[in-house]
Amino acid sequence: MSSQAQVAANRQNGRRSRGPRTAAGKLSASRNARRHGLAAINRHNPACFPEIERIARAYCEGDTDPLLFEAALMIAENDVILMAVHTERLAAIARMRDPEAIPFSQPKASLARARARFAQAQRLYAELAAAKARAAHDTPAKHSRGLAQEPHVPVHCDEFDAMLRAEPDLRRLERYARRAASRRKRAIREFIFIRSLREFQRQGEERNEDELVDSSCRSPRYGEGDCAAQ
Repeated sequence: MSSQAQVAANRQNGRRSRGPRTAAGKLSASRNARRHGLAAINRHNPACFPEIERIARAYCEGDTDPLLFEAALMIAENDVILMAVHTERLAAIARMRDPEAIPFSQPKASLARARARFAQAQRLYAELAAAKARAAHDTPAKHSRGLAQEPHVPVHCDEFDAMLRAEPDLRRLERYARRAASRRKRAIREFIFIRSLREFQRQGEERNEDELVDSSCRSPRYGEGDCAAQ
């Protein structure tokens, strides 16, 4: 049985580890696991539905069949996902041009990311200290001329090295792209099947009506004049 001191200590420790309490802190913490937001892109999301609906209605071309529109929504949803994947690929490569950046998808990279952020903070602090030292020893005019003559050029990796370093993130995005492409392919097949089936049924109904008219004309109840009139 726990003593009163242990209960009080547990309550005190619990109050310290309950996470953020302010609205800004809760909003920031809710995005800790978010990397690209591709899983949130679907036709049931109010933020994504208007664009998906616009593309789907363009595919239907004014057709109001609910089954056809549902298939068009599935096609449009995966179209939006594929466009977002393409954007995230470019963003991943651009982010990895920073030599201190760490891929989001690298397993057990929390410590590496923390070290990279600490190294980046140290570098920025050293640059700030050097700038203050130059400003203290130089005159304003000389300092402005020096800044104009020697601009600071950030060090970045080239695009090939950035693509190699972004390979874990690109591999994860490729899985999203494959799934979206597979769902889109199935939805296109269903869309074509529904439209083809309706066209086949329409042609069958027209053929049945023509056959009914022909059979009624050949009936002995009608004369040749009646058939000609029809």
